[in-house]
Formats: sequence, C-alpha cells, structure tokens
Amino acid sequence: MKLKVCGMREVTNIKSVLALKPDLMGFIFYPKSKRFVETLSLEGIDFQSTQKVGVFVNEPLDSLTAKVKTFDLDYVQLHGDESLSYLVEVKYLGVKVIKVFRIKHQLPLDQLLTFEHNADYFLYDTLSHEYGGSGEKFQWEILNDSPSSKPFWLSGGLSLESLKKLKSINHPGFIGIDVNSKFEDYPGMKNIELLGALKKSL
Repeated sequence: MKLKVCGMREVTNIKSVLALKPDLMGFIFYPKSKRFVETLSLEGIDFQSTQKVGVFVNEPLDSLTAKVKTFDLDYVQLHGDESLSYLVEVKYLGVKVIKVFRIKHQLPLDQLLTFEHNADYFLYDTLSHEYGGSGEKFQWEILNDSPSSKPFWLSGGLSLESLKKLKSINHPGFIGIDVNSKFEDYPGMKNIELLGALKKSL
C-alpha cells in the first residue's frame, strides 16, 4: 500500500519525513488551511523517489501554474469544486492530477463518471468545512460500491488505530492512504515516530 504524507511546510520536518521514503508528499496552497504554505524553499532538498503534490482549492489557474513551476510539482491535487475543463487545463501543465471527492454518507456517482477519463487518480476524503485535515472519518465501506475503476487514495481521520478498518475496503482501485492531522505534533509538524510506525505497518 502506498503512502502520501500531506500538510508539510517545515524544512527540517520535510527532511525527516523524506527519510521514511513516502511515495508522495503534499504541500497545501490553500490560504484558509492551518497548514498553508505561504513561504517555503525546497532548494537543495533531495526528494529521491518521493514525488511532490500541490494541494489546491479553487485556485486561479495562473496562480496554480506558477506554483507548479516554482515547486517543480509532480502532482496537482484538486480539493475544491473545480470543473472538468479546469482539470484538463491543469493536465496540460505536464503534471498528474488527483481529483478529490468529499464524502459524507454516499458516493457522488455523477461526479465520478464526469472525471473518470481525465483524472489520473481519485482521492476520497471526509466532507468538512475545512477542505481536508479535519481528522474525521466517513464510512469507508461505501467505497466498495464505487462503479469507478480509477485508482484511488483514502484520506480523512486515518490513524494507527484505524488501520485495521482498512480491511473493510475491498475495491481493486484502492492503492494507498493519505495521512495528515493524526500524525502531527501541531499543524504542519509531523510526528516522525508515529509515521515510522505507520510505514512499518503498511
């Protein structure tokens, strides 16, 4: 199972997490987030096999484009209400696109079909006012009913204690987990001991 660690913004912490070799590392460019990346230089940091993900919420395309270039992003994660045409424009930038669906009680089947052929991956998160990082879970079992064959990531309230419940997901598209708030000492600062234990358990 793949691992994405999201909400990074402190250089020393970034280097420590990279030593654990997660598959993806996420940087949040949403000003209302507690983990918003306002100023950060990644110059001189060796990401090795870990790829960089920029997380955006209804970002103007020119601003998103600038951040893709500045941070040399490999992925763009669209966490807002972006349209299909917007997603297609983002793909022209040469990045892979993760389209997020925020779930409360049921899957947004019409939206899944809309983005099925253009997104590279889906990510399912819990519906909240914060666009992610809420630490809350939804009923993961409903993912088994998804008609989509798109590979997907799971997010929302994941912790060491909840790993056993991942076995309830039997969908062939399930490829990895996206962790954030449950593995922090405070917003933006990940707990390396907890992440290390998680990595060993995957």
